[in-house]
Amino acid sequence: MKKLALGALFAGLAACGGGSNNSVTLVDAPTVDAMTTCNPLTQGGCNPGEKCTWINDQDDPPIGHVGCAPDPGATGIAIGSACTDGPAGPMGYDTCVKGAVCLSGECKQICDQAGGAPLCDANHSCQIYADFFETGGTAVAGVCDPACDPLTQELKVGTVKDACGSTSATMPTKGCYGYDDYSCAPAGMTVYTLTDRATPRTNASGNPYLNGCAPGFIPFFYEMTGSTKTLCTGYCAALEIDNTAANSGNQLGDATAIGKLPTTAKQAGDATCGLTKKGSHSSSTCKFIWPYLLDDQDMLTPAFMASTNLDKLGVCQRLDMFKWDMNMDMTPEAPVPFCQTLPRHVNGDMGMIPDDAADWGCQKYANSQFVGGKPVRNPWLKEMRIPKNLPLEIVRHNLN
Repeated sequence: MKKLALGALFAGLAACGGGSNNSVTLVDAPTVDAMTTCNPLTQGGCNPGEKCTWINDQDDPPIGHVGCAPDPGATGIAIGSACTDGPAGPMGYDTCVKGAVCLSGECKQICDQAGGAPLCDANHSCQIYADFFETGGTAVAGVCDPACDPLTQELKVGTVKDACGSTSATMPTKGCYGYDDYSCAPAGMTVYTLTDRATPRTNASGNPYLNGCAPGFIPFFYEMTGSTKTLCTGYCAALEIDNTAANSGNQLGDATAIGKLPTTAKQAGDATCGLTKKGSHSSSTCKFIWPYLLDDQDMLTPAFMASTNLDKLGVCQRLDMFKWDMNMDMTPEAPVPFCQTLPRHVNGDMGMIPDDAADWGCQKYANSQFVGGKPVRNPWLKEMRIPKNLPLEIVRHNLN
């Protein structure tokens, strides 16, 4: 994915004070040196008895900086336990154990979103949040969020798994979001209606937040060919689609698969692109997500390749809004074909002409044509979605 960050590069991390020349003083708390150079990933740069963390200077709008704060030691709040942002309310530093930080009321492990140390375990994913661990406008660290299933919206592990562990599955406060890895992030009533082809919540630059759509939906496809406006689209359970009798009716997805709509309990049939489910138009089709996740070298991340999502997870696309350049004159003029009108891939077809279901991402990865060990796709597929390397942040505050 696609790593959804502004980058996790320190480039020397020359001034973790975020440009502030003042110390933050809290009532009945030690002075926090805002100018101390420190690294939240290595925990280097602080004095003995201190930790490198995120310090809140202002809660609304959120403003803060990376700096050194007292290390609570053995009395610190453990990772996964409830916390508050600071000892005097929302301002200041938290009392999580060293190497963790308080976010959305929970102590979470600090991680390197670029893939270095510290890493999250197999049940968590490293994610970047907006206005958090930023230095000079660049995110220098992320936090480990719990992994989840984007179709069912269930936590991968935990006592309460439904709706990412929300108290109420029908009024979720969290959702499962991501492209090629998936984790739980804040959600709420203000995004419940942001479903297929709705406009997601965006930051000041106009880039959508990763969790700017309803749970079960993500910012993904452009509004139409020629537009750069990104809309929400739903996760679906994909099936192979082609013009054979066995597969021609699969365009809406797997009706037997368990899915979850934003404000209902999970159930079979809710992972399709039907008009009352994840779709919004008669042309809405459940396309495999993997062709849209290929990088510029036509490769997928190893984690996604090894996951159960590879030949199952799809996204709902309104096909009638998209065209492609059939005559190679750099102007898209031909309607995108419906998967059910395309022939199934035949072994030996090297894919020079995009004329079968494999070319258009309507088949499983395992059954798609390969050249040099890489799957072949129509290059116009990547022109239909938000750029894979566009950094998307997560809103960390209440979405209600």
